[in-house]
Amino acid sequence: MRNLKIKNNESGRSMIEMLGVLAIIGVLSVGGIAGYSKAMMKYRINKTIEQITLIAGNVRTFFAPQRSYEGLYCGSDNIDDSCNNIIRKAKLVPDEMITVTATTFNMNTPFGSLMIANDLKTSSSSIFDAFILSLYGLSTEACVDIASQDWRSNTGDAIINLVVNATSAGQHLGQYIDSCTSSNNDVCAKDMPMDIDKAVAACNREDNSIDIKFY
Repeated sequence: MRNLKIKNNESGRSMIEMLGVLAIIGVLSVGGIAGYSKAMMKYRINKTIEQITLIAGNVRTFFAPQRSYEGLYCGSDNIDDSCNNIIRKAKLVPDEMITVTATTFNMNTPFGSLMIANDLKTSSSSIFDAFILSLYGLSTEACVDIASQDWRSNTGDAIINLVVNATSAGQHLGQYIDSCTSSNNDVCAKDMPMDIDKAVAACNREDNSIDIKFY
């Protein structure tokens, strides 16, 4: 009888200990998942920044001899689009960012689609002496980090403007020139990097878009 009582006490302690262990494992699991998610988000942001830097450098190098970005307007996902052909043949965009089917050609970052277009450096320009990289589908954190980057130091060139949360590509490509005016509730920054508070206020959606203009 005495032995049975001892065994029951030991069983009770074991159950309490097991519940405690399970609770600790649960807490650690939640923390681990949160840490993993944060690390993955940082990786995706850094990857996107690396891709933008690489593409900007490739585009400037390839078009340097002609001193114009004429022909660099990928406004269509048609695989035979002349701009898409230039990008494919000249390897301006890493293969990992490109999705190709029998009829379509698309460029993507870890967050969403990418669009490239030529533009004017200033309102008095007569040739396409600038180009824009448009990024879509950015998370709030990615939008803030990318908007607040000093792209001049990353690419070796100057930047004329950055537009956050433009309504659509057709409404702002070529619209923001040296005056860098804002409309359609966009937030525009002529001087880099964009102030962090301004970037936080601008990146107020789950699906943000950014235009970065290089020359």
